[in-house]
Amino acid sequence: MTFVRALLRAAHRLLTDDNFDLWLLTAAAAVFTVLGIVDVADMSVLSSAILALLAALAVAQIRSRKLVAQLAIDGSKSAGVLLRQFPEDLISRRAEADDMLLIGIAMARTIQGARDDLYRALMRGARIRVLVVDPTDDRLVEQASMLRPAGRTALLARRIRTTLDELVELKGSTNGNLEIRVARFVPPIGVSLLRGVRPASITVQHPELRPASEPGPILHFEESDSWFAFYAQEAERLWEAGTAWPLPSTQQLRSIARPQFTDSFGTTLITSMKAASDLFITGITRNTLLNSNYLEFERLLAAGCHLRVLLIAPDSAAARGAAERYYAERSEESTVTRIEHSLRLLTQLATSTGASLEVRLTTYLLSSGIVAVDIPDDHRHESSGLFVEYYTFQADGEPKFVLLPGDAGFDQFLGEAEKLWADATPFLPVAKS
Repeated sequence: MTFVRALLRAAHRLLTDDNFDLWLLTAAAAVFTVLGIVDVADMSVLSSAILALLAALAVAQIRSRKLVAQLAIDGSKSAGVLLRQFPEDLISRRAEADDMLLIGIAMARTIQGARDDLYRALMRGARIRVLVVDPTDDRLVEQASMLRPAGRTALLARRIRTTLDELVELKGSTNGNLEIRVARFVPPIGVSLLRGVRPASITVQHPELRPASEPGPILHFEESDSWFAFYAQEAERLWEAGTAWPLPSTQQLRSIARPQFTDSFGTTLITSMKAASDLFITGITRNTLLNSNYLEFERLLAAGCHLRVLLIAPDSAAARGAAERYYAERSEESTVTRIEHSLRLLTQLATSTGASLEVRLTTYLLSSGIVAVDIPDDHRHESSGLFVEYYTFQADGEPKFVLLPGDAGFDQFLGEAEKLWADATPFLPVAKS
């Protein structure tokens, strides 16, 4: 019984083999060759058999050629899926669409270039959905800028806001079915999903890290293509993950840029200072900073760094006020002692290095202290920044944060420090110009 089942399986494999016709031809040719050799079949029979075999061979050749041609067609279709540029008919398809989903980082070119088409589509009742990156999230915008060509990275947040303003105005002027959302993530693909009179289609643009030109590859699928549903479903998931724009009032508050507070600058401050050619420091005593980094200040001055230091005058009412609000020992004598110690260290630095060092004293009770690293325009580099710390009233610790040139509040903090410097009394004049 086992032998019979094995025989049947072997027969089934033979009959369903793609090369069964060739095996059959081979077997038939072998049989008639043997019959001809042993003179069992006469010449007329052999001639007929040869013609039959040739006909069967011709059929097999026709079949194989059709398969090769189909493979060539399929191959050319696959090669045509990956594009370097958008399809030529994308603009006309978008103008005719009755339902479109557009997803991208800023979509500035698309929305501004297709505004008239979008207006007409909304007026005839089309549904339009647009998803772009949330411009209120600075870190997200910074990540998104890395996926754009070099010439399109500047002012990305402003470009996104311009797109959003354009869409809001378009919705208001048409009262059309236009939905706007922002993504709290960088979309992994750009999408143009179009439905309407023509069969549905989807054009997908894959991002590149700092591309030299148009990011790619670009893929285009018709509704009949097997990958259409895959990308269409992903586009819908991206849309569902977006947040309606304009943002609700609660999210608007959360999206306002705020400084990132920390208890300590850690090694960041010293690392930034090590490459400085210009330092401007303000504070109550700055005793800890000078004591802990005396040798570093000495090296900086010897290397030609210009240093300005503004402290509270030890004999002023401001020194008493600083002592009263200090979170540790609230002794005026202790505060004065620390200021005087810092002044001695600074005098020693000026004497030992003969460098460009200025010290001034203010009678104003400072509300915050700063360390400005290479802030003048002709000195700025990647390590330039404003290290700010608040002086709280009898609260443990001094909240700290960093501002970079261009950040909100940067000019205000620096401007206040410069005005305090201009109004202060020189203690240690510049030793070398």
